[in-house]
Amino acid sequence: MTIKRLSAESFREIYNDSDAKPGFLADRITFSKPIISGLIALSDALVIFITGLCLYLIYPGWVEGLTSNYMGAIFLNVCFTLLVFYFARLYEINPRPQHKPLIRKLIGVYSISFLILIAVTFALKNAHDYSRVWTLTWYLSSLVLITQERFLYHLFIARLSGNGRLTRNVAIIGAQEQGTRLVEALRLNNDPWLRIAGIFDERSDRIPTAISEYPVIGNLDSLIQDVRERRIDDVLVALPWVAERRTLEIIEKLKVLPVPVKLCPDMIGFNFPYHTFSHYGGIPVLNVCDKPIDGWDSVLKSIEDRTIALLFLLATLPLLLVIAVLIKLDSPGPVFFRQMRYGFNNQPINVLKFRSLRAEKQDEAAESLVTKDDPRVTRVGAFLRRTSLDELPQMLNVLKGDMSIVGPRPHAMLAKAGGRYYENVVAQYAARHNVKPGITGWAQVNGWRGETDTEDKILKRVEYDLYYIENWSILFDLRIILQTIPTLFRQENAY
Repeated sequence: MTIKRLSAESFREIYNDSDAKPGFLADRITFSKPIISGLIALSDALVIFITGLCLYLIYPGWVEGLTSNYMGAIFLNVCFTLLVFYFARLYEINPRPQHKPLIRKLIGVYSISFLILIAVTFALKNAHDYSRVWTLTWYLSSLVLITQERFLYHLFIARLSGNGRLTRNVAIIGAQEQGTRLVEALRLNNDPWLRIAGIFDERSDRIPTAISEYPVIGNLDSLIQDVRERRIDDVLVALPWVAERRTLEIIEKLKVLPVPVKLCPDMIGFNFPYHTFSHYGGIPVLNVCDKPIDGWDSVLKSIEDRTIALLFLLATLPLLLVIAVLIKLDSPGPVFFRQMRYGFNNQPINVLKFRSLRAEKQDEAAESLVTKDDPRVTRVGAFLRRTSLDELPQMLNVLKGDMSIVGPRPHAMLAKAGGRYYENVVAQYAARHNVKPGITGWAQVNGWRGETDTEDKILKRVEYDLYYIENWSILFDLRIILQTIPTLFRQENAY
């Protein structure tokens, strides 16, 4: 709720009114992400524990000698689930959560964690100690209750924050350009948890009386008095960083207050509103661009790639040999086709494929893309291309480390769309090379495969590729792999 054209005196009268309706700045519950996250985690733990215990009392019932086993399983599931949920970022608080993606992620993560525990139980040969009816019923009932509990929690939090009962009251120091940009940024963000408690500035002779209908109500001494007499949860200092001496003096003076004091980014920082800060050599820096799939994520993806590639090659070795023989019988030439394509960090890689074109018609630079009913394609090659079986040798690229199982498809260096090179059509085209290329990808399972004869087609491919990079997770990879299977039997756009 905004304060419309109020004088500083009127603003103070409303601000001082303890009976002010929600949305104004009377005392409310202080919003705290750690506390709310902790309450949600506690609720998850209680749901899993109570459902497991109650179902045990119903079936198989209290059995002497088995109770300790069941209690141990319940306790282990509670601890393991909370740990997995934490690392899956399911306890991060969003002011406007998208419920459907959240519930889908919750179901997927909980199902996988439960299956892992079941696998461990079988590996330890303890499965006979537990009722299968109890296990399945516990999983289904706890999953339903957790999703319902999480939905109600977010609904309750959104309602409290929306009517102003769950807020963080913010005081802003600085009423010139930097402060104006900050107020506008907060208004555009429209975070329901934040309420501007007032704007303060020492230079009363050089500042406006209001910013975006929020009045400037005093100087630094007024702010200190307000913090001590009323509830202000955060103080944001919105001054140019070149005003170093003045900023340091203000921060030193504010150290007497029991509230967090935050230094807002300089002017350029407002162009990156959703980016985080980190420490580099002990100095806080704004993270403008991050390396995708870094750290432990890159280790997990590398393990995923090589494990799946090795198992797949071992399982399909007879099929690969049959395809190689058919290619040799169908037309003269080598079994494999090698083509230089863009890989990670825009570096060229040698991509392997089963040969699908006549040997004398091969186009290693891909200056002329394959089209529907292309006469260069062999009979066996047509089948391989429709089913994407010509891509199977790229499992060797995965084992080598040039490619991933899932990622943006590698494109030939001279490929064009609508007569223009891809990088000239899409400004962010090179960003798709910030991860390793893949055998399958998010664009392919959504129908964007095959010929790219128009600019719209390559634009949509890149759009899906960038979405994958920004939203990567192991679960996302597994989802794409599963969705790839039915796409192999669909022949549209594949020739």
